Amino acid sequence: MSRSSDDTISPQLRLAIDRKIATLLTAIEQEKVPNRLTNLAVQLQNALVEKRRCKKED
Repeated sequence: MSRSSDDTISPQLRLAIDRKIATLLTAIEQEKVPNRLTNLAVQLQNALVEKRRCKKED
């Protein structure tokens, strides 16, 4: 039976990695999103919806 890489690290190291990830995610969630990025995301979403509609018509 082969072991995954998760099985080879210590529980303490796994906990430290999980804490670091949680800290990074919290920091990311607190960052403000620039208006330009929000507008681009909306435009992308609209373009994807339009593309999906075109595929349904084919």
